[in-house]
Order: sequence, then structure tokens, then C-alpha cells
Amino acid sequence: SKGDYYYRCNIIINDGYPSTTTHEEWGNPCKLNFESTNFPSKIETMITSQAKELVRRLQDGMSHDDALKFSNPVRAPKNINDNGKKKEVKVRLTQEKLKGLKQDIETLSRVRDLREVNSAVTQGNARIKANAAKDRKDARRTIKKITNEEIAKDQSIEDKDRQWQQEEEARMAGYNISEHNGSNPQPSLLSLVTFLKEKIQKLPMEVCPSCQKITLPSDPDELKALYISASECKTEKEKKARKAAKAKRPIRTYCGHWWHYSCLHKYMTEPPFGLSCPAPGCSRRVYHPDWPDDIAQLERAWAGEQARLREIQDAAMFL
Repeated sequence: SKGDYYYRCNIIINDGYPSTTTHEEWGNPCKLNFESTNFPSKIETMITSQAKELVRRLQDGMSHDDALKFSNPVRAPKNINDNGKKKEVKVRLTQEKLKGLKQDIETLSRVRDLREVNSAVTQGNARIKANAAKDRKDARRTIKKITNEEIAKDQSIEDKDRQWQQEEEARMAGYNISEHNGSNPQPSLLSLVTFLKEKIQKLPMEVCPSCQKITLPSDPDELKALYISASECKTEKEKKARKAAKAKRPIRTYCGHWWHYSCLHKYMTEPPFGLSCPAPGCSRRVYHPDWPDDIAQLERAWAGEQARLREIQDAAMFL
């Protein structure tokens, strides 16, 4: 506990800790059981689920640092590395794709010939078509049919490739299959206790990286009031109060720091974009799934908002 906040749990150590002998016991040598807390359920669930995932990944054979990174419930964008750079896109060069390239060349050649049938003119007179109207019409129909067939074929290939990418990503999401199969479990008790101390015991004193003020209110009841659901708000006054409360709500980013919602919103939606976290000792770029990770998209949204404000100001001048 810290101040008026508390988080009660117990840790059960398996008899075979840190090693196990049967597959059914993998991931169970160090078990966290949550009991009670006065933190809002959203915060409690995030912390408890990460603690259990941390233990599971250590039991699979991951190092402490990797297990802590990949157990994070706030994920970095799929196309961005941890240092903020874009990942290289993997492309499979299969026999099917090579065959498809050959077919594409043949199809393009066929379409070119059909277009010539439709557009060819008599030599010496650009107004007279070289082919009959029926032949030109058939050529246009064939081009349309080929186009639709190629679109369907490309879509099928894209679907297969997307499925492969998803399977590859799932397979490589923090795991080296040959190493992280549970055959070399790592001790998890110290990592678990350290995590609970860092993420829970110090949470009431977390400072917002933007405004440099304590992120959580000192009163647990006041914190719970910030998480009131929309269904509980019946009147317009209650809805406005909920909107104001949301601005103060603590929110955790990918780097692990807690921000006020309004501070993070301003940091994410106003230039300069793509900055790293300003918290001491943290150099990771700030990510959260509630905001786009594409800088160009953030820039367009900001420019659109500025244009809207200018229109309002111009309209106000004539009132």
C-alpha cells in the first residue's frame, strides 16, 4: 500500500520452482493471486494481467528485460521498431508469385492488343476506325472482364500474403520458438516482486511527464470518479462532468509512464509530432492506441483543425 491506496495479493510458489517437469506445469511455478484494491478496475486489470504475463514469459525462457517488454499490454505500432524507426516489410518470393508475374506480363500484352483493336484507325484518316463496331465493343468487354478477373486474383493473393504476415508476426512476437518453449524456465519471483513494487507501490507518486504534476489524485474515491462510465451519466450536467473528468484521467503509454489524458492528447495532437517521452531517463517515442501512430495523419488532423478555427474566427468578424 502507499498512502490511501492499496493493492493486496499473494504469491504461490510451485514445488518445482523455478523448473518444472511436466508440460501442464509450465507457467505455474510462481503464481500471482489478486485479492483486493481500491484502484479502478481498469488500472488493476492492466497491472495484474501484465504481472501474470511477465511470469509466463519468464517461465517460457525469456530474459527479464524481454519478458517485461513483451508483456506490456500497451503495444507499439506493428510497423515501428522500439526505437521509433519503421520496420522492414517482409515479402515472400514464392513459386506462385513468380508464376503470377509471368501471367501478368502475358495479360498486359493481351490487354494492349485489345486496346489497339478498340482505338486503331485507318491509315490516312484519323476519323475512320480500322475495326468494326462489334469488334471494338467485344474488345472493350474483354478488357473489362480481364480487369475484374485480375482484381479478384490480386485480392486473393493479398489475402493469402496478409494471413502469412499475421502468422509470421504471431510466431515471432517476442518468441524464438527453439529457445522459448519452456525447456529452460527462468526464475520469476524476483522479477515479479520488483514489477509489483515499481508499478504499484510507486504508482500514486507517478509524475505526468508533460505537466510535471502527480498523475493520480491523492483520494482513491476521486480517482474512481474519473472512470465513471457513459451509461451512468443521465443528465447533460453529468455528461459534461464526465468529459471534464476524462481530461484528468491517468493513462499509461507504451513506454510505461502515466500521463493525464489531456496532457497526452495535447502532446500527441499538436506539433512537433513524433517526439520521445520527456520523462527523465526515457527516450522512447510516445505511443498509445487511442491516437494514430502515423505522423502524417496527425499533421493532417492538426492542419484541418487549424483551418476550422480560422474559419470560425473569420465568421466571427462579420457578426
